[in-house]
Amino acid sequence: MRRRRVYAALIMVCLMMLGAVTVAGSWFFQNVPAPKDLKFGESTSITYSDGTLIAGYGEYTRKLVDSYDKLPPQVVWSLLALEDKDFFEHDGVDYKGTMRALVNNVTGGDTQGASTISQQYAGMVMDIRDDLSYGRKAKEAVMAMKLEQQYSKEEILLHYLNLNFYGRGSYGIAAASEVWFGVPLEELTWGQATMLTMQVKAGDGSFDPLLAAEGSTAPLDRWTHGMESLLTMTGEGELSDEDVAAVQAELDAGMPETRAALENPGTWGHNVATGFITNPNDGYIWDELESRYGLTQNDFYGKDANTGGYTVQLTLDPQIQELAKSTASRGELKRVTDDDGNYLNADGEVVTDINEAEVYVNGDGFFEFTNSNDDAALADQNKSMADAVVAVEPGTGRVLGYYGGENGLGVDKAGMENPHPPSSTFKMITAATAIENGASIDSWWNSDSPREFDTMEGIGDGTISNAGRNENTDMTLTEAVRNSRNTPMYAIAEKYGATAILENAIQMGLRTMSQNEDGVSVTYRFYIEGDGTITYTRHGTKENEDGSFVTDSNGNVDPLAPLDEVDANGVPVRTPLDLDSPNSPFYYHIAFGQYPTSVLDMASVYATIANDGTYNETHFVEKVLDRNGNEVPPVRELEETAALDASIARNLQWVGSEIDGDGGAIDRPYTGKTGTWEATADGYENANAHTWYVGAIPQLSIAAWVGNATAESAPLLNKDGGTDNVFGGTLSYPVWKQFMEGAIDAKGYETENWTEAEKVGSAIIDDILNDQGMVDADSPFCQRNPADTHCASPTPPGGGGDEECTPIMEWLGQCTTEGGGNGNGGGRGNDD
Repeated sequence: MRRRRVYAALIMVCLMMLGAVTVAGSWFFQNVPAPKDLKFGESTSITYSDGTLIAGYGEYTRKLVDSYDKLPPQVVWSLLALEDKDFFEHDGVDYKGTMRALVNNVTGGDTQGASTISQQYAGMVMDIRDDLSYGRKAKEAVMAMKLEQQYSKEEILLHYLNLNFYGRGSYGIAAASEVWFGVPLEELTWGQATMLTMQVKAGDGSFDPLLAAEGSTAPLDRWTHGMESLLTMTGEGELSDEDVAAVQAELDAGMPETRAALENPGTWGHNVATGFITNPNDGYIWDELESRYGLTQNDFYGKDANTGGYTVQLTLDPQIQELAKSTASRGELKRVTDDDGNYLNADGEVVTDINEAEVYVNGDGFFEFTNSNDDAALADQNKSMADAVVAVEPGTGRVLGYYGGENGLGVDKAGMENPHPPSSTFKMITAATAIENGASIDSWWNSDSPREFDTMEGIGDGTISNAGRNENTDMTLTEAVRNSRNTPMYAIAEKYGATAILENAIQMGLRTMSQNEDGVSVTYRFYIEGDGTITYTRHGTKENEDGSFVTDSNGNVDPLAPLDEVDANGVPVRTPLDLDSPNSPFYYHIAFGQYPTSVLDMASVYATIANDGTYNETHFVEKVLDRNGNEVPPVRELEETAALDASIARNLQWVGSEIDGDGGAIDRPYTGKTGTWEATADGYENANAHTWYVGAIPQLSIAAWVGNATAESAPLLNKDGGTDNVFGGTLSYPVWKQFMEGAIDAKGYETENWTEAEKVGSAIIDDILNDQGMVDADSPFCQRNPADTHCASPTPPGGGGDEECTPIMEWLGQCTTEGGGNGNGGGRGNDD
């Protein structure tokens, strides 16, 4: 009797409360945003050119499904099997369940749920889920009924699935699908869908098999319950016989495996090779997105309402990108370990993160790679050798492949933060400048080594040499490029100006170049303004007044801090390049590639040569889609300019058509150039530190660089640890060839011939004239052109031309050179 009175009293209390709450809840509801008006920020997805997801950017991984018909049935029914089987039947409230929860809560039992999907959604919308009182249950009930009067079941269900947190940093069922299983929403299986929907009220990870306490059966128990509940949902409009069979098969197979990551916040995928392009700190895409689309990083981050939700589709081709990595990757740098193989940091402490471990240094003082990639082009080379490759598509400027290292949050060997002297690969640009100013590829140049120059007065011994050679000879421009001679290049720079060479380089795609100024490395960034004016900004480490240094967003010293004036927004003010100065900001040594630049820039330059002189803006972003899948229009178009006359570019194509290296030429027309630069580390003065090969076919331009992983000044080493026989042709060309041949096979590039080059310019001989205005008798020019009036060759002794050439006669230049005189040079020569 007493118990009945208690229950009656409780019911009266509940009814009174519900009546009061109805009024309060109705007032409260007027301030609740309707489902269609809910505003979210979303994270941004970054994909390969084919749509394959490779990275994300945002506070969390949040993806919204746009309409109910895009929800696959396995998601809908898996959710209802676990949370609300009668969802499509009730009017928003489970009365018995709510009353049971109220009674239990009032009488001191455990706080209970018993909320329908509509009630749960109402609670989330109102941000009152943390209120575990019986009053909350009543509010939710009233709001759920009001919601169901105004909005369809499908709308409520869609927003419920979009709003929920699914663990591992994912908000929204679409994000959870990618985070947990790496598949788009529509490809989820019944078992995977159940795994995700059982997380909706388990934000603490209690149903996550990777986070649940050791020995806990909660994840499996919950999953099994959900799958078994699905088997009972066979009513009209529910699961078909085929669906039931599929559920049973998956139930028998067991709980599905998830991706290994314990947590996947919105910003992810940047600690891999593609991270140099995508990482939020200094990835290439962010400046490009702002410049081309007018969108800032905040627009993509998705923290604020109505931001994010974009898909940034990169130009990277997944096949070519994979080839770049398989060709160039040598694995991670070796780390210091103890006898048990545990990583140790600099203090000798055990750490689990390889990035926190101290880098191993061998007995010679150099880093080494683990050399874990058997497919690497350098797999059988010295373990201290590092490489970088970039592939750019001529005619579009699309970057199709990029490898600057394993970790996109580390040092980028292909980018401007770690530039390298381009050495002889730059001579193509110098040759272009000579041709542009009237000198043909048959023009003649003094290749004496060492050779004095007026502009070298007071610099070292006043001379330039050809890689240490002692020679007294003349060469055509073609021969000088093919045989990698420095003194002719310096002479061209003196004659036409170092700034003219720089201008051509910028027009062809160079965007960065570095030099030491007062003992500090300074990087110049170049821009071509809308009116064609070339400008630059200067960057490097910058000291504050208190002696500290300017830092980047991560608190590290910024190696590319602006060194000059910045505007109110902190953007560097651009300075026009002084085209009237013959040698500012870079001196005449630019002619043979002394000043460091990036692997990316050199790939762009040769793409311009391959495209008959037309430069197409180098870019990483193919397109941007908004959250509805609509393409975002750019605020400006990509640049396309005639950097060189087509005839000049075609002459350069011909000049580079016979320059190869170890392994021989590829089986189709190509153009390219090797490069080698000297080491400056103590004890290695006669060694080399950098090698290059940059070359192209009509469809693809590739730049390949090889150096020592330890430092820019450290020497290149051969297989035996020595420093001999390490040149562009022996180290970098094999890397280029493997990458290029792989790309040709993967993409099925057809063999294309270069357009025949028409000779332009004159075969000038100014640089080989002596003080009397004549050409020395022993010059190869006179041997090939004995009737030229500039030659004063002595008559060979004996009066005839059939006598054997003696060493003295050869030294005097009195011997006829076989092969005669088309003036084009020819042959691969002794290239570097």
